[in-house]
Amino acid sequence: MSNIDEDRKTRWIEELPEPDRFSQEELLAWRGLIRLRETVMREIDRRLRREGLVPLADYGVLITLVSEPTLGLRMSELGVRRMLTPSGITRVVDRLEERGLVRREPDPSDGRAAMAVLTRPGLEALRRAQSVHHATVRELYLGGLTVRELEQLTALFEKAQPGVVTATTWPPGAGNTRPRSPAPA
Repeated sequence: MSNIDEDRKTRWIEELPEPDRFSQEELLAWRGLIRLRETVMREIDRRLRREGLVPLADYGVLITLVSEPTLGLRMSELGVRRMLTPSGITRVVDRLEERGLVRREPDPSDGRAAMAVLTRPGLEALRRAQSVHHATVRELYLGGLTVRELEQLTALFEKAQPGVVTATTWPPGAGNTRPRSPAPA
């Protein structure tokens, strides 16, 4: 880098200081969380794909559906829970439906709305993927912590964002739609 570039950088940094800068402790905690999440998520997706299993985005939809007593959710609610746009959740469900892992059904409480429902092949695909998912998470994250440290971490997550650990649905407000159930298979 030339002296001119160095001078320009210094001048720009002085002219445009970082607003409300993180403390060193805040920066390290935030950077650690982001780096850990990205490392683990990318490796899970890489291993799932290497094994010919569902990619991580598809896994997220399947795990959300299996968590429902009816194994199904309205498309709009599924999108909210997966934090995807309506077009984003439509693309994922289209892909899963093409593979027979989910099916769309009319919502029995409102025929204008569609539900995504987990199929038996979808559950089988999820179970295969879970073995890779769980092993990777344990290897890169959970396995390096004691039970006590896991409990402390859980408490810290809940303290930082109430409900992030204990809420049955996430994000806040998700799941506040009318009850629904899929049609019999």
